[in-house]
Amino acid sequence: MNNWKVKNPRSDLNFEIAFTKAHKEATKQFSSPAQIELACLKAQYPGILMPIQDEDILAGRVQFGMVGYGMQGLTGGLGYYFDERKVSHAIESQTGNKKYREDMNELLTYWKSKNTYSLIIKNTPKEISDILPSDQYETQSYPAFPIIRMAGAFLDFDKLVQIGIHGLAAEIKDELDKCGKTGNDKIFYECALGALDVLRDCCFHYQKEALEISKSTENPERKTEMSSLASALENITVRAPSSLLEAAQLVWLYGVMCPVIEFGRMDIYLGDLYAHDIDNKIFTETQALKIIQSLFRLIDALDCDTDGRVIVGGYGRRNPQNADRFCLLACEASRTFKEILPQFTLRFNKDTPKQVWEAAMRGIGEGRTFPLLYNDDVLVPDVMKAFDVDRNLAETYMPLGCGEFVFDHYSFGTPNGLIITLKVLELAIYGGFDPVSNSYISIKTKKLAECKSYEEFLSIFKQHLLVFIEAMAKYEKYIYDAAGKLHPFLMVTLLYDGCISKGRGIFDGGCQYLAGTVELYGNVDCANSLAAIKKLVFDEKKISAQEMITAIENNFNGFESERKMMMDVPKFGNDISYVDDIHIDMHNFICLSIKEQAVKADLKSYLAVNINNSLNTLLGRWVGATPNGRKAGTPMANANNPASGSDKNGVIAMFNSILKMPHNNHAGMVQNMRFTGETWTNQDGVLPAEKLPAQTLVKNYFNRGGAQAMISVVGKEDLSNAMKNPQDYQDLIIRIGGLSARFVNLSKDVQQEIYDRTTY
Repeated sequence: MNNWKVKNPRSDLNFEIAFTKAHKEATKQFSSPAQIELACLKAQYPGILMPIQDEDILAGRVQFGMVGYGMQGLTGGLGYYFDERKVSHAIESQTGNKKYREDMNELLTYWKSKNTYSLIIKNTPKEISDILPSDQYETQSYPAFPIIRMAGAFLDFDKLVQIGIHGLAAEIKDELDKCGKTGNDKIFYECALGALDVLRDCCFHYQKEALEISKSTENPERKTEMSSLASALENITVRAPSSLLEAAQLVWLYGVMCPVIEFGRMDIYLGDLYAHDIDNKIFTETQALKIIQSLFRLIDALDCDTDGRVIVGGYGRRNPQNADRFCLLACEASRTFKEILPQFTLRFNKDTPKQVWEAAMRGIGEGRTFPLLYNDDVLVPDVMKAFDVDRNLAETYMPLGCGEFVFDHYSFGTPNGLIITLKVLELAIYGGFDPVSNSYISIKTKKLAECKSYEEFLSIFKQHLLVFIEAMAKYEKYIYDAAGKLHPFLMVTLLYDGCISKGRGIFDGGCQYLAGTVELYGNVDCANSLAAIKKLVFDEKKISAQEMITAIENNFNGFESERKMMMDVPKFGNDISYVDDIHIDMHNFICLSIKEQAVKADLKSYLAVNINNSLNTLLGRWVGATPNGRKAGTPMANANNPASGSDKNGVIAMFNSILKMPHNNHAGMVQNMRFTGETWTNQDGVLPAEKLPAQTLVKNYFNRGGAQAMISVVGKEDLSNAMKNPQDYQDLIIRIGGLSARFVNLSKDVQQEIYDRTTY
């Protein structure tokens, strides 16, 4: 069982049994998905809420069940989820009376066919499942996989803080009263009000607990904290928050009830109250910091390593002065709370105060990997073009999860699929045949050895790419439609623009801008491989296509000289136009081909993202040896970064290659960079911050058009020592791709891939 970082976690399945009973009774009594969902919300909350822990200033720890209601795997699963493996293990290992064991077995059989995941798999149209036959990317050798989740909801927490539960309920009641005229669904509004009642129940649940702690503790500071928390919890049930503590508590409990795992532009919705509390001496800076540290601690306790975004800075904020004051507080909270979440993110621009930038640099320099840096002066105009939206909307862009873009409480663009472009290239080389699974898994075409020119082979490669791009777009629309029919996602829907006035769930016609994204893996290795094919086989004719294929079929064993030729071909990341131009051409073709699917799939936009996490290592296992000299099963390059160790011409050349890549035709691309502490930090106190070599390089990169950077400050020696003596490096945090992790907790192959990257 996932303990969600709670003390004394539940050790039985009594919650799961009660939730199952509630769902069973609701489906018998009601036909409306909203009514069924409300019944399940009542069973789940406060059922999964866990006690306030000694270090908590805010309430709301959770332990999601093996069965329950969620939106994606990080909160259990999509919709009505069911972890069959864990439930089966509990049946095998747990003791209990006869009734308890009967209930566990009934739970297992009940959810086998009724969970949302199974329903979506079962009903996937054949035209999609024939091309995307499996979502098991950890074990299957396919070039593309659907992903069943609804990731990246960014709620209008600013609206929630401004009007509170009471104001939100009033808005719903107003629409309910107009149903006779509008024709909207009366049941939807009644269930929405019921969901807010469940939220109030959660507040009262914790109010009672906080009062009990306040009365029982002998620590005067803790007594004051819990008394203040109890008052805040009561206050937010009847009015809008009037303090930082009340706002943070309301946002957290509301988010947990959705459940969402992205917490958005915190400086907008907390900045004004923070400034008010400090200016009026309601809280000291130290007390305010403890509140935000407690909020960050709760986000970290969700264990959602690829999500948990907290975003500050950038264009489009209501009150930049107060927001920037909060930015400094949040930077300090991130620096001093040394965990892998939240994924603290700084959007910056030419007007970002120097103090905010320096606070960000300090956190990065101390090995936090945060904040993640996004350049609004580059990204806002490019987002306008990529999504075909105006500047006002583009300024609300939000990087979710590993780095995909959506618009704050307006659009939804979950990445519900991935394409391994390097695997597609492998299929093109063999004419649609997969040498790993020993079967045809794409269209049958000419093989590389049968092509008369590089242009002919490139055209065939693009044909294979389109097969999977088109299928992924169709799947994106299918999963939205399937989820929308089953689940209104009431709590999410209520804080998305336009949904209340329409009286419809977010995926049932409520969302203003329903979009989609597809994750790409292997692009850099593709470009390097295409460069090798073009240069060695067609341009210089140093090796025949069949000789190249024979070498990779044998994983280069006995073909060391051929591999050296392939390795010596220019690689992306060295500012060499030959390969960089190939990469740009391929990138543009893929991104534009994906974008063209939006109209066909009836989505507002459908865009590529290149935001890799550790999957560049895992997915590489199912790709054989490739023409860039990469051996079978080894990691692919991470995101848009050069393949590990292939950037030989220094950091400026690496930046030059990256800066050539456009950002106006996709929905997110991340850059990972690693510097040593000696080049990043002012060790001897002589140089001012702006003169530090690494920081100067990064600022120059952004000034020249760099869009994004995720930076780790750690030396190769530290990584080597951590692999040898992990017990001594428990606090070493590294940026993988779209997530941060404790280095010693990573699998050995991921550790090695990170070690092999270039350090500057």
